Amino acid sequence: MTSTPTSRTLELIYEAQAKLDRLTPQQAAAALDDGVLLIDTRTSEEQAADGIIPGAIRVPRNAVEVFLDPTHRPLFTPEEAAELPPVPQPDDQIIVLCNLGLASSLSAANLQRIGLSGATDVEGGFQAWKAAGLPVVDLES
Repeated sequence: MTSTPTSRTLELIYEAQAKLDRLTPQQAAAALDDGVLLIDTRTSEEQAADGIIPGAIRVPRNAVEVFLDPTHRPLFTPEEAAELPPVPQPDDQIIVLCNLGLASSLSAANLQRIGLSGATDVEGGFQAWKAAGLPVVDLES
């Protein structure tokens, strides 16, 4: 009998993933083409090294919930709010993407917990998107 290594962190991620209607990279690309909000939470270094997805909104992982929570928006100054992603409606589809499809699951699950029921993420993250040959441009583009 082979045992798959795990950790408490992976258990949290797998628990979050079980509650999400996760998308393939192709499904996420089609949704992006339809105007769905795609949030790229990868680090600036990852984005510089691997490129970015045209049309994706770059939000640091540690700011996803705060930036997208409609109830938190009034706590920003008008100048700060002008720099934030659009305010989603509770049932709007929001797709979160990280590098490998792990941290994005935690973000999407947290967005659901704060009332954004349409939040989900991409199986395999950016690396699966890139491997599928979907659009990627250099960060400077």
